[in-house]
Amino acid sequence: MAVVTKEYNGAGPTATTITHLKHRSDDKYDNDATNPVPKPTVTGYGWWKTVGLYADAGADIYSDIKIYGGGDPAWTGATLYIGDETSDTYQQATGTIDGSGDEIVANHSQVTAKTSFFATYTNVNMKAVGLNGGGASLGPLGAPQRVSKYVFFQMTVTSSVVAGSLSNGTIYWRYSITS
Repeated sequence: MAVVTKEYNGAGPTATTITHLKHRSDDKYDNDATNPVPKPTVTGYGWWKTVGLYADAGADIYSDIKIYGGGDPAWTGATLYIGDETSDTYQQATGTIDGSGDEIVANHSQVTAKTSFFATYTNVNMKAVGLNGGGASLGPLGAPQRVSKYVFFQMTVTSSVVAGSLSNGTIYWRYSITS
């Protein structure tokens, strides 16, 4: 069955299948040049991003969902953080459009700490995400649904960030399937 990454935005939320996680100064999934994260005088933030692993209906049973980075892209003045907690509950991102997003630890009710994603989580040290609903396995699925808990990311930038787009960093999911 097809398994994809979805980004969740807005009050609904709206779930959108993504292949790129674009950090922005608004709560949208668009992979374009609008609403870039502005270069701050000290420290600023993109609006936090909420993602999850989503699967089609079928006989597959999912377990052991983890996430990790494909190497540190070594961005000058920018760091991608991941919330230390994952959750079954969605919370809409907040901030000032075309300004800074609200810092995730101070403003997201389910995130009490954050970790530098690429510097910490690798193929030998993956972050456990957990299954939607918290069980040890999930499936077979009678309808398409989110199979992972929500994962929360936030880009932090400092005054030393280079203007323009950063090089891509790679985010991987790892999970087990039995049929």
